[in-house]
Amino acid sequence: MFKRWVMGKYNSLYIKLFLSFLATCVLFFIGLFVFWNSYFTDLFYKDKIELLDKRNTEIIRLLDSVQDGTISTRELKYTVRILARSINGQVWLVDEKGNISTGSSDSEGRAIPKQMDALFIDGLHGRSGHSMISLVTPDGTRNLFAYYAPYQLNEQPMVIILHFPAGDIREVISAVRLNLWLPLLFSLIAVGIILFVVSRKLAGPLQQMNRAALELAHGDFKTRVPVNSQDEVGQLARSFNFMVEKLEEWEETRQEFLANVSHELRSPLTSLRGFIVAMNDHIIPQEKYPHYLHICDQEVQRLQRLVTDLLDLAQIQNGVDVFRLRPVDIIELVEDSLELLKPAIAEKNISLHLILPDENTDGCFVQLDPDRFAQIIRNLMYNSLKFTPEGGTLTVALEEHEKAVHLYIRDTGTGMTETELSRIWDRFYKADEARTSDSDAISGTGLGLTIVKHLVTGMKGNVSVRSRIGEGTEFRIVFPRKKEMFTKSSQ
Repeated sequence: MFKRWVMGKYNSLYIKLFLSFLATCVLFFIGLFVFWNSYFTDLFYKDKIELLDKRNTEIIRLLDSVQDGTISTRELKYTVRILARSINGQVWLVDEKGNISTGSSDSEGRAIPKQMDALFIDGLHGRSGHSMISLVTPDGTRNLFAYYAPYQLNEQPMVIILHFPAGDIREVISAVRLNLWLPLLFSLIAVGIILFVVSRKLAGPLQQMNRAALELAHGDFKTRVPVNSQDEVGQLARSFNFMVEKLEEWEETRQEFLANVSHELRSPLTSLRGFIVAMNDHIIPQEKYPHYLHICDQEVQRLQRLVTDLLDLAQIQNGVDVFRLRPVDIIELVEDSLELLKPAIAEKNISLHLILPDENTDGCFVQLDPDRFAQIIRNLMYNSLKFTPEGGTLTVALEEHEKAVHLYIRDTGTGMTETELSRIWDRFYKADEARTSDSDAISGTGLGLTIVKHLVTGMKGNVSVRSRIGEGTEFRIVFPRKKEMFTKSSQ
């Protein structure tokens, strides 16, 4: 249980961000401490080394004077003691056997401590240098800073060793280290707190979006993520909320669609089953069978139209190989489509007026799918026929503009209210059929205008409508024209 909790916390984004930034800061502060510690340590030791080097030069001059006979050995010892006091330490002149021949203390004639053997051997080989030495004495461990250099006295090798207690240097360096550690430590704590807060602020909305996504997956479309900033994280939260709103709309649309489909299928199926049961039970007289079979045929046709329109609408919305666009003469398409509709128009004794642009030998070419364009004309014309009374007028007008072609379909039907106009593109919506001009007309599926809307949009056009009760309705479709001029030979 504890392991899962730890792993869960470690897998959290804000913990990863916090630990990553904190590790970077820790490494940076460690590097900073090492640099400053090395710098100040070298600075303090540098001063001491320069001092010891100067004293070594003075001792060499004294030894040279001894070899010249300028000063005596007694004067040498006296001067060496003065130099030792100047460094608060000891000065030893060590012969080739490792014994102190001359020194600033009472150690003359004694061997140097074993801890200095490495320095002594290095000096006999003609090298100079410095080192920290730890000596174990009855009084405890003493830390010495030693400097050594080679010399030839009367052609006999010897080593000059100067050393002093390193406690003062260590105390100063320890104080410097403490003055470095404390600010860096407090800075690291402050940075850690800031990083924790910033990491939580960055990862908090992401965690909320994760929880909201899980709630969304369980069907809760009311969940939202609070937007607390204007940065990229805030933009992501707003985008997430917008996505949830769209999903909620789509879910409502889906539920409404299922309800409408169920209703549209239930009505004809119920009628069909009722008539079939009535005929099987001989409730309907046999001589009336043709009449009711005709009604059943109409219901079957209604079901067939509904299924066909649903499949067609699904293909159009999903973009499944629907449009085969090519440059076509829209004038010829309009004329051909209306030619097929003339019997239905004549049956209702409705006048058809066709208004076309002035004849153009090159034609009026637009990038369209001819079959889908004919479907648009058919759906709109049948819709107008349904609501136009006998003796009315249908007008189809085509206007050619420089960048677009406008197609108008006007009727003198019953017209629509503002509420109906706002919903005519919705699936399964049907205007008040009490105003239809033909009481025997077969009820539509409520998908015709929805299909028109998607077809026009799919061919990069747009469709609009205006209507007034008692005066009629006008649909306007606009298709963009190709920049280059097509000729009939390009078809």
